[in-house]
Amino acid sequence: MKNKIYLLYWLLAFLSVGCYDDKGNNDYRFVNTIEVEPFGQDSYPWAALGDTVRYKPVLHFASGNGDELDLAYEWTFAGKTIGDELNLEWIVDTVATGQVILRVTDRANGLVYSNQKSLRIDSPYKSKGWMILSEKNGQSSLGFVREMITAYEMDDLGIYCVFDNQTFPDVYEETNGEVLGSGPVRITEHFSRTAPGSLLILQQGAPGCIDIDGNTLLRDIYLSETFMDGVFPEQFEPVNATWMHWLDVIENKDGRLYTRLKYSDALFNSGYFITEPVLVGEEEVRGHLLDCDWQAVGYTVVHDRGTAANPRNRLAAVFDFRDFWGVNYAGYAAVFPEADKGWPDGFVPLNDLGDHELIYFRGWGDWSGGYYYMILKTPGGKYLQQTFTLKRSTAELYYEEGSLAVQELPSGFVYEDCLPYVLSTDKYLLLMKGNDMYYYNYASPGDGVSFYWHFDAPVKHMTASVQGHPQLGCALANGQFVILNVKLIKNRPEEKRLYWQTPAEVD
Repeated sequence: MKNKIYLLYWLLAFLSVGCYDDKGNNDYRFVNTIEVEPFGQDSYPWAALGDTVRYKPVLHFASGNGDELDLAYEWTFAGKTIGDELNLEWIVDTVATGQVILRVTDRANGLVYSNQKSLRIDSPYKSKGWMILSEKNGQSSLGFVREMITAYEMDDLGIYCVFDNQTFPDVYEETNGEVLGSGPVRITEHFSRTAPGSLLILQQGAPGCIDIDGNTLLRDIYLSETFMDGVFPEQFEPVNATWMHWLDVIENKDGRLYTRLKYSDALFNSGYFITEPVLVGEEEVRGHLLDCDWQAVGYTVVHDRGTAANPRNRLAAVFDFRDFWGVNYAGYAAVFPEADKGWPDGFVPLNDLGDHELIYFRGWGDWSGGYYYMILKTPGGKYLQQTFTLKRSTAELYYEEGSLAVQELPSGFVYEDCLPYVLSTDKYLLLMKGNDMYYYNYASPGDGVSFYWHFDAPVKHMTASVQGHPQLGCALANGQFVILNVKLIKNRPEEKRLYWQTPAEVD
């Protein structure tokens, strides 16, 4: 071992002497080195198939501006070349996650300089946007409007978004190479911890109701496959559905409720639907699924109408949660409770609406409880609004003290002929009457009803975007889709009310 060590030292010493013995015959030339500055710092680290990615890198030279250099440029992503000029303008054609790499080669000496940026490319449908189910030429059609915010402007009311949304008409047919079906009824989304979830298309015609992947919009399964032996119950005509964490509920045209308890919450379609009725004690809950935030409150709300032999008119909850000890309450149902201190004067009891007609109901919630708004028509033809907060302790429901309130609605509207929608971010009720939209501050009745927007056709359906974003999507009878800004409605000038609408050529 010592011999080897000494030999190594001897060789190093010999080489060192050789270096110092340089006679100066080498040819030294100056190299104008290049630094590639990080690029794309002002852009998102993700994009979608079909987007245009633009990067304008800056090069720094050791001397001058590098005009004398003969440079070659190569942009690569996911193993493929996507550009050969200094500035990149690439129409994305690859779904992948990787590094966008710029290599700058000095052809004179072969030296390569580079920099890179992480980029994730997704399906264009894995984006914020609006799914629209409609009927075209007697066929079901699924369209997608992808949200594209190009700028933010500040006005007296806060931030105003500038949109240049992308439209994808007939995306199901384009993606799957087949017709979606016919007789469209409704589109609903499965519970998912990460958006987007899977989508259920309810339709009356062949091939029936379809589940599609929320990322790719490819067909997953038919609804018939979620029933035992792939066979629907008799007279099965689904009109609504709620896909919760552990429990899925389908509303049939006759009011029957079919439920499925998931084997696993990691799969959209684990387990099978059963035909046994939902019961409160010995009584079957049969009625209509109502619009509410089940994910926040741990249950969905049903307008229980009972059966022909035992008619009812009340509100009930179908639970979807497991308690701290692991006890599963999914599928358990309960009628809305009595008020501890009695119902306020004029307030219609929620556990027995009597001869009142439920016109509209919507609920939303947070960690502290569920907040609800409803419109009732009295036997005498008057219209009432009722608001209340409902809290839950395990499977016990109770009203927040002082939250039960009733108020007569303004005259001049046949509310069952209007399309109402209550906002969860502000205390406004929106009313569609003909081609016009009105707003009413239900917490300040003295303000009355005011005009907000005129459409080119009646609105068939409207919904606000999630997480309190001040957008209201409106699907019109003529096929147009309009997005309105509904933040701070009362003070919003007319020119700041329209966010975006489909171009004239888009149907």
